[in-house]
Formats: sequence, structure tokens, C-alpha cells
Amino acid sequence: MRSREIHLLEAGIVTEQRSVGIAEAPAALVPALASRLSADKRVRVPFNPRDRWLTAARESCRVLGDAVAASLSGGSLPVVVGGECTLVAGTVHGMLQALPDARLIYLCARADFHTLATTRTHQVSRMCLAHICGRSVAPLLWPGAKRMADDRVILVGARVMDAGEAGNLARTKVLHLPFDANHTDPKAAVAAVRRKDAWLHLSVDLLDPTECPAALDPAPDGPTLAQLRALLAALAGAATIRGVTIAGYDTRKDAEGPKLPGVLAEVLAEVLGRASGVPA
Repeated sequence: MRSREIHLLEAGIVTEQRSVGIAEAPAALVPALASRLSADKRVRVPFNPRDRWLTAARESCRVLGDAVAASLSGGSLPVVVGGECTLVAGTVHGMLQALPDARLIYLCARADFHTLATTRTHQVSRMCLAHICGRSVAPLLWPGAKRMADDRVILVGARVMDAGEAGNLARTKVLHLPFDANHTDPKAAVAAVRRKDAWLHLSVDLLDPTECPAALDPAPDGPTLAQLRALLAALAGAATIRGVTIAGYDTRKDAEGPKLPGVLAEVLAEVLGRASGVPA
């Protein structure tokens, strides 16, 4: 029998118009996830960029944070389906309200650790991990927003990083573990979260484009789906997974049809089966 309810939180939060395909990801992903995970509850976090996209993203992140905190405080396991990685500003805020000592496992092809001093593109989605670690992006700030301690962040992947971003990261206590075509051993990541509460944030651009071309900015030389699956299984076996985010799925690039939703639903059912006591 399942020990925790699963809540699906739909949060197609983005900060710029080029990401509009990612804003549509929840509509594509949630039906498969709801069915495969036997979700007990679905909540849609409104995102309506009538004014400035960043303003709308900030307000949606506040709502998302409250929803995450409510689910966790009630003993449920939230699965957030987004959206840009920017939505981490909401998920982490909510997580820390309920689980102040939890770890964040951040799986992404990019470090997302630029600051206003190092960014060339000014894309907020490329600054969001730095933001929640206290290198704040002003338009995403709101009173009382929680900040993540560097030494509780495990950055897995980040194979695309320039010198400025690498320098930012080197001046922190964030644990950066390569995970790409040439580095697929999960042992270091497992050791970092063993017997810990953890939130799992997965951006689909972590995968190699031959496996998943439907990312906003695909990056070569990523791991295969099988390798990611093995990593997630190992993490779920070592840590107590308290919540999951799926981000970065660009529906408009999934030209051959909605294959990824079914695959992700299957993989998450395995991971959350271990976390929730549900047989996969």
C-alpha cells in the first residue's frame, strides 16, 4: 500500500517568449503522468504573462511555493511539471518551508549559475540556480523567499558552462558531479544524498539530443535514457525523494509525436514507486 499521496502540480512557468513551447509542456506531460503515477491530486499553477513575463513568473513561483509547501506539510509527494528551470525559485521556496534541511539534486545540461555580472544572454533561466543560492535576480525576488544553502545542492551534469559561470560555481560549496556520455557512474551522487531527504529537479536537456531532441537548447554528448534511468534508480534507493520537478520539455520540438511523455511517466513511476512504496 502506498505510504504517501502523489500530487501533480502543473506549472508552465517561463520568462521569455522563446520558451513558449516549454510553457505548453504540462498539457502534454500530465495526462501520461497522472495515469501512470495514479496521482491523487492535480493542481494547476496559473501563469498568465499579460504584463511582463518575469513579473508573471515571479507571481507564479510564489503560488507554486505555497502549493509545494502545503503538499509536503500534509505528507504528500509533489511532482511539479513545468516550465523552465526558473520554476526552481518556487519549488525550493516551498521545499524549505517544510523541509529546511533537505538536499536539492539538480540534473541539467547547464549549470544555470550565471549572475548579472557574468551573463551574456541575460536569460533568467540560466541564472536560476545561482538565484536560489543567494546570487539574486532582482525580478524574481519577493519578501520572505527562502534561499538554499550551497552545501546542500548537488549539481549533476552541467556539461555546458563558460568561464564566467564556472568561476561563479567554483566560489561556492555546491557539489558539481559530471554526468554525461563519458561520466555515468552514480556512486558520488548516491554518496552525497544517502539517508537524506532530497528534492529531484530534472531538466530533459540533460539527455543526449539523439535520445531527447525536444529541449529548448539541446546539448551534445549527454547520457542516454538508460543511463539516466540507472542514476535515478540509484538515487531513489539511497535518498528519501520528497519531491520531483520535470522541466525543459519543448513540445514544439517533439516533431515525431509525444514519445517523451510516456517514457518519462514510466521512469518516474519506477523512481516514485521506490519513494512511495508503490510497486513499479
